[in-house]
Amino acid sequence: MSRNKKFVALIALLLVFSFALAGCGGSKPAAPAAEGTGSDPNFPEVKWTMQTTWSQGWLIHDGMPVVFADRVRAMTGGKFDIEVLPAGAIVGGLEVLDACNAGTIDAYHSWTGYWLNKHPAAPLFASTPMGFEPDMSFAWLYAGGGKEFMARMFEEMQMNVVAYPLGITHPEILVHSNKPVGVMEDFKGLKYRAPGWWGEILRSTGVNVTLLPSPELYPSMEKGVIDAVEFNIPMVNKQMGFDEVSKYIAGPGMHQPTCVFEVGFNKDKYDALPQTYKDILWSASVEATVDSWTTGIVGDLEVLKEWQSNDKWTLQKFNAEDQHAIRKLSWDYIDGQVKEKNNALYTEAWTSYKTFFNEFCDFEWFMVPERPIVADKDRMFGAPK
Repeated sequence: MSRNKKFVALIALLLVFSFALAGCGGSKPAAPAAEGTGSDPNFPEVKWTMQTTWSQGWLIHDGMPVVFADRVRAMTGGKFDIEVLPAGAIVGGLEVLDACNAGTIDAYHSWTGYWLNKHPAAPLFASTPMGFEPDMSFAWLYAGGGKEFMARMFEEMQMNVVAYPLGITHPEILVHSNKPVGVMEDFKGLKYRAPGWWGEILRSTGVNVTLLPSPELYPSMEKGVIDAVEFNIPMVNKQMGFDEVSKYIAGPGMHQPTCVFEVGFNKDKYDALPQTYKDILWSASVEATVDSWTTGIVGDLEVLKEWQSNDKWTLQKFNAEDQHAIRKLSWDYIDGQVKEKNNALYTEAWTSYKTFFNEFCDFEWFMVPERPIVADKDRMFGAPK
């Protein structure tokens, strides 16, 4: 089944959202300030500190929160200045949510799936194995009820933050490894870094799964502390140097067909802002999200071509049968977790997610033309026969 629709219509739709959906509510905001004007001379000068979970130089740092902060600064004539710091500048990369909740930092950028230990529904708003792809995520989060579920989740977590999506990427690389990985059985015996539901699902099948902060991944691969790693799209993984410390690269991104990131603000600081500043934060987040997706795709095309054309790396693609088996394994696992946790929000959000997924797939099957097939594509990627 063909998956992704044309970018043009989606980007046009999102630009409408950026002005029509302020904050996480559905009310129509006032038009944001014209770029470089600051709009109202009485607007206060605001200086915030944001820390991310990421290192400088990566798309998910420089191309998401930094772009966001630049847009906020431009749309307020420099009056709203957000300093963006990398992981470890103030707190550890996975401590940013708690630090923002406590007021240690004013804002953060991270990945919602990291909060699985705080709420069982968290990965729904980040990525789901064999679930939403980028266009599906956009539609569900922005217009299908997803952002409202997300806001309710943070309330249940009793976090003093306001959070919503900022940044999205295409399907990720399944694994960079120093051992061949081309079928499900190959995961057995690997020391594999994998977070969120994907990590839990593999752990339930006996795979040796670990979660390490992103700055520790390259040295851990280099020193053999772990055998394999999943992290992000080809462009970001190359920025992190994973292709320097691995021989085998496997796809498709079954574990994360898309990856949605989030921005969060200390609620006390956020509530103190003028409404137009709140509207500008939202608009800038949508613009940075579209920018990160399109920039990532263009970068991915170049990186994947490099890996395909060089004998230094062996690329393998899981076959359709394995993909279907992983889909069943993954969704059965989540169904079981929903029943076990017995959390009303989790149940409602997962039901909404599955319904939207199935309806979207039916829509695409009828509406989207089939892609051309390259006869030797499987052989190119070393897919098992």
